[in-house]
Amino acid sequence: MLSTKKGKSGGIFNTVELGTGILLHYLPESKWKTLSIDVFCKIPAMANKLAALSLVPRLAARGTADLPTMQHISRFLEDMYGAAMGADARKVGPIQVIRFGIDLPSPAHLGWDISGKSAGQLVSQAFSFVWDLATSPNLRDGAYPQEVFEVERDEHRRAITGLINNRPYYATLRLMDEISQGDPRGLPAWGKLPDLEQANPRDTWDTWKQTLSQCPISIYVVGEGAGEVAGFLSDYDLRFPCARSEQVVDISKELDPPPLPENVLRVEDFLPGEQTVLCMAFGTGIREGDPLLPAMLFCDGILGGFSHSKLFTVVREQYSLAYFSDTIPNTWRGLIIATSGISDSDRAEVESLISGQVEAMKKGDISDKEMESIRMGLVRRLMTEGDSQTALVMRSLSHEILGGIATPQALADAILKVTKEDVVKVASQMELKAVYTLRAKEDAVEQAHHS
Repeated sequence: MLSTKKGKSGGIFNTVELGTGILLHYLPESKWKTLSIDVFCKIPAMANKLAALSLVPRLAARGTADLPTMQHISRFLEDMYGAAMGADARKVGPIQVIRFGIDLPSPAHLGWDISGKSAGQLVSQAFSFVWDLATSPNLRDGAYPQEVFEVERDEHRRAITGLINNRPYYATLRLMDEISQGDPRGLPAWGKLPDLEQANPRDTWDTWKQTLSQCPISIYVVGEGAGEVAGFLSDYDLRFPCARSEQVVDISKELDPPPLPENVLRVEDFLPGEQTVLCMAFGTGIREGDPLLPAMLFCDGILGGFSHSKLFTVVREQYSLAYFSDTIPNTWRGLIIATSGISDSDRAEVESLISGQVEAMKKGDISDKEMESIRMGLVRRLMTEGDSQTALVMRSLSHEILGGIATPQALADAILKVTKEDVVKVASQMELKAVYTLRAKEDAVEQAHHS
């Protein structure tokens, strides 16, 4: 019989250790009509490996040893009652996370089909497919097929370079890169484009199989039938392309973030377009696990997290100086990042207005109406996570990696207890650390001609 233990801080998942550094988290829940199975490989960010490893999910989706082409995979998914697969690379704090997953109709609603395939067989086939995506890709002479590799690298390159068209997102990435001052943990999940150009089929596979031998792995199964998956995995042989190390990498050593700049860092880039994007990073000194984290999230909400927050009502509505103006928290770095789309000529005025709203919060210029509307907004946002398999998994995965509060309900309960004094305390710690401006080239040139 499997021995289970509840996750940290009263997490909602049942947790089983399947092997050294391999954890199964499962949540049997009948309210969803789908069963999701995801394998997450957690890898410390290393500058010389980020780019190559970010290619692995794309290459995995092109074929496994048993299903060597996309056509084979497509037919397999059709036979699984229209299941959908997914694979991607992302960052959770300083950790690169490679995901392989499948969503299939809940076997409890399917029973037996005409070929005599039972619900249990569907579950085992679904997991085996996901595990093969992670560990047993289609290879040729011990490497990814050259033509497949070239196509996927080209597609990956285009996807990365295309991010520049999302100016707010691109500006935030550049801000984090600059504020990290060369630390690879500040790089995005795909690393650097020049490193992508240097990647090759054999070295990429060698890097991935070596990574699999020592990285911690979390398997998440959510939905009706999750308990059956746990039972199935109790006897499942989790095979790896090379021997699994008895000592996995300790990702907790990566959690202390790079120091923030002592003085305000200012960086400008120019990019053709009609809209300048202004990004301002405010350090709070509050990270996951800090008792003040709920108050930090509250502070972020009051400043710019909602359409009724200070930045929207002041910068956009009152002064009409922004196309958008909002904030996002970075709980690994302890930052609140304000991002605004503006006319290039309004840069200084908008920066002053945003800093002014932070100063107002420090002085306690927060109404009871603001407090309650933000409280309701935060709690409502957290409660919607309970309706999403993906959101619950990502909340738990973030907790695994970064620590802090484990469930949406626990965080909502903490939000309900936040006082105005707590918010002012957090605001009083906010200090401008970096300003990144992605300037609209045409606006900048026109302004220079008129000056």
